[in-house]
Amino acid sequence: MSDRARRQLACLLCLISLAVKAEVDLRNNIHSGQAFSLIDAYSLARETNPSIAIARYGVDGAAASRDAARGRNFPQVSLFGDWSENKVSYEGSTLGQLPSQEYPGERYGLQLRAPLFNWRNFKEWERQSALVGQSTQELAIAETELLARVVEAYLTVLLTEETVGQFESELSALERQLEEANALYAKSLLPVTQVLETQTRADTLRADVLNARGQAAIARERLTQLMGVRDFSLRAMTNRFALITNVQDVESAANLAIAFNPSIDAAEEALLAARKGVDREKGSWFPEVDFVYNAQYSDVGFDNLTSPPRNTISYSVTLRYPLFEGGAGAARLRGAWAEFYSAQQRLVGTKRDAGGRARAAWVNLESASERVLASRQAVNTAETNLDAARNAVRAGTARVTDVLLALAQKTRAQRDLTEARFQRAMSWLELELATGADPVALVPKLSKALHGQ
Repeated sequence: MSDRARRQLACLLCLISLAVKAEVDLRNNIHSGQAFSLIDAYSLARETNPSIAIARYGVDGAAASRDAARGRNFPQVSLFGDWSENKVSYEGSTLGQLPSQEYPGERYGLQLRAPLFNWRNFKEWERQSALVGQSTQELAIAETELLARVVEAYLTVLLTEETVGQFESELSALERQLEEANALYAKSLLPVTQVLETQTRADTLRADVLNARGQAAIARERLTQLMGVRDFSLRAMTNRFALITNVQDVESAANLAIAFNPSIDAAEEALLAARKGVDREKGSWFPEVDFVYNAQYSDVGFDNLTSPPRNTISYSVTLRYPLFEGGAGAARLRGAWAEFYSAQQRLVGTKRDAGGRARAAWVNLESASERVLASRQAVNTAETNLDAARNAVRAGTARVTDVLLALAQKTRAQRDLTEARFQRAMSWLELELATGADPVALVPKLSKALHGQ
């Protein structure tokens, strides 16, 4: 590569990088300072997610292949023609006296070929139609997986940021407690060991705050990758939100999953396509019958001998029946059966996985709902215990260590409540998706429940 070509390539790469950066900056400027709800985050992720785009192109490609296979079952009409410059010269004792000839030649016409019976092509069209159904269900699976990833990333950001706030709140309270301990120690009303215990707990809590901030930054980066926007804020979840499901029990969840899960639908379409593939290969042993119509105008002779211009029209029925292919046909049929049996086993495995996921999601939702109630009660108890410990210290009937333990218990209870709410939302979403709910219709309902609007 020459120096000039290298410079041109470097300039092109620079322009591309600048264009990409400009697009990202534009998206960031448009959405900077905006508080995203869950539905906003999902809409952005859905617009730019490569998996969704690939799945959509897969549907388009499968539809194109189906249409191409269907076209082979219709009449095919083609035009043909050629032009030639011909020269004839004679050799030999008897023909040597004949003059040489030079003349142009032309031939053109039309051919129509209509399949009368072609079982292989017909079954290939049916197979491609089943593949369209499979790719459509794979798009639904991609939508489902994207929603689960976005919701998990969104709630993880809220969870980690709330954890940071809880640690910071405990640290602020602990610093005030440390000031009180130092004041009491200065008046010889508190032993130095309790002051040191408070200082140690404060130092440990500062490390917890830094770790929580790091986890929050990682969670935001995961959500950034899905949304394609870096500078954003999120709407907080309401303290209480209602997520109602129509699934009554664990067996109902499993039955709904088997009936409506897109993964099972995709596996069933794949099985149907594999079955049509077997029929297609069986069709290769059937005769192929075509009707052929030819219309031709010719102004060139045979073997470069001149002939008057003429029009030729012919009708014919052609038959092709394979007798021997060296075992290739049997091998193709054996491969088609192997693909069919593999698809059959994949369907069985998919049904088991879907039923198991639905059962697990229902159990998780039930346990998460109970955990939320228990965690709320634990938070109330921890707050009461903290107030009692502080009053006891002021009255001189308790140690500062009791306050430290009460503060830690309150923070732990608040974190448990936050995690329980996160688990409940994710379990509800998993149950709805596992039982065949439409992700696009599900997002507004979940977003309204989480944000209260």
